[in-house]
Amino acid sequence: MAAPPDSDPRRRWATALGWLSGGFGAVLLNLGAFTLWGEGYPIEPTSFVAFLAGAFGGMAAADRLGDRAFRVLGVATGLVAALALSAVLLLLAR
Repeated sequence: MAAPPDSDPRRRWATALGWLSGGFGAVLLNLGAFTLWGEGYPIEPTSFVAFLAGAFGGMAAADRLGDRAFRVLGVATGLVAALALSAVLLLLAR
């Protein structure tokens, strides 16, 4: 028997925002490590692992935050998006 669908769409959105903010936040940290380390840093495998770890961490945060998750992770996703845009613009300006 299938599990009943979650009646609150905000909980589903909170989980998606957790995936986005956690995954892309971890990739941004990995980009920072690449910038500090230099050309010998293995960017592809570490980006993959960082995204997965961050995404599952964000999903766990959404579960732990409960009813507050949508608001908190919405703000976190906005901050990560702004940081990502800033990082891209800084890298293109070099």
